Amino acid sequence: MEAIEGIEGVRAIAWDFDGVLNVAGDAWRRVAEAELGLDPAALARAVFEAQPRALLTGAEDVLDRLQGWVDATGFEGDAEDILEILFEQDNDPDRDLLRLIAQLDRAGVAQVIATNTDARRARFLALDGGWAERVDAVFASGEMGAMKPDAGFFQQIEEAMGLAPHELLLIDDSERNTEAAEKRGWLAWHYRPGAAMALAQALMPLLLRGAEE
Repeated sequence: MEAIEGIEGVRAIAWDFDGVLNVAGDAWRRVAEAELGLDPAALARAVFEAQPRALLTGAEDVLDRLQGWVDATGFEGDAEDILEILFEQDNDPDRDLLRLIAQLDRAGVAQVIATNTDARRARFLALDGGWAERVDAVFASGEMGAMKPDAGFFQQIEEAMGLAPHELLLIDDSERNTEAAEKRGWLAWHYRPGAAMALAQALMPLLLRGAEE
């Protein structure tokens, strides 16, 4: 079993979203093409892939980008409706990790989402996606003005939660992000698909601590 050194001192877990909690993959692309009649590749290039940092740090609004693309292509659909459909399709929780989140919650472990995503999607995930009921907070780069792996992203979470770096554990599928968190003084777990059971074993000290208290 891969142990997490120092886990006994962890007071909060920060979950990455896409690639960890969310396993939707490219579902939104299929829906965009099959149900909306849109070219998903062209949409992605124009809206999500062009200057992604501006989108992910809140410098630009994803709805403005989508509206501009809709106007340019002559598509008759409403940009807000399209965006909501895409957000709905891009939210497919990993069932094993949902169970683990519930177990950690019962054990009294604070949990937040720490994700690089735009502000509109973050609000959708928290409210319409149901994540506000599962975790204590959603920290999104588009609302914070900083994104992983920048140190400022982690610092804002520390300050908001009133915790020292060594009291926080990041679970992320990006090695760049886990390395940046560790450099900051956080604990980190590089998550890989299908590793829910291994992660649960590594988090066992937190689950047992909750049972003892």
